[in-house]
Amino acid sequence: MSAETLEFEGALYHLQRIPRPRQSKLHLRWLDDAGKPLSNFGGLQQQIRREGGEIAFATNAGIYEHGPKPCGLTISDAKTLVSLNLRDDYGNFYLKPNGVFYLDDATGPGIVESKEYQSLTVRPRLANQSGPLILRKGVPHPAFREDSPNKKQRSAVGVVKATQEVIFVMSDREDRVKGRVTFYQLVKLFRHLGCEDALFLDGDISEMIFSPAPNTEFSPNTFAAMFVLLK
Repeated sequence: MSAETLEFEGALYHLQRIPRPRQSKLHLRWLDDAGKPLSNFGGLQQQIRREGGEIAFATNAGIYEHGPKPCGLTISDAKTLVSLNLRDDYGNFYLKPNGVFYLDDATGPGIVESKEYQSLTVRPRLANQSGPLILRKGVPHPAFREDSPNKKQRSAVGVVKATQEVIFVMSDREDRVKGRVTFYQLVKLFRHLGCEDALFLDGDISEMIFSPAPNTEFSPNTFAAMFVLLK
């Protein structure tokens, strides 16, 4: 269950694979017990420790606005905290088609276009809306270009159709060359990993943590929702 480092076509990535049997331990958290944002990994770890749990892995979820508040659909512990957002606006979240990653404990994980989500019959325990969609049914987002010069640190999540494995991906934070990738590089990576569906999460602020010690000092980054895998 530990992180995996992968160098693929000149780029460096960190991966966390979560097979179907372990997905009951995956959660999405945003608010503390008082209804205020956890805001960072420190707040998340405090909450998990109060519950008697330990973090195996965590990463920031989709794009957020002032608050910090997720820009779109956020479901945590089967409760809808932020509604589906189908508005038009500017920025990566609104680069249509955007999408929703969800996990229904009965039927498994999935990634769909945001406007598709309303017609689903699933009952997600967690869901996170972000954008743009990287892949949908194997087809890349129409705005992506293989020759794009726009390289940044990026994070995303994909689902392997054959096994229902969930894969979180982040390009390396420290390597200013191999860790900066285009959206199309993510298309090729997720295809290589066997994913037909993948969703962009966030850019330069993205981080992953693995089995942090109780006294860990985390970076000052601010997040809204965060994915967390419990031991």
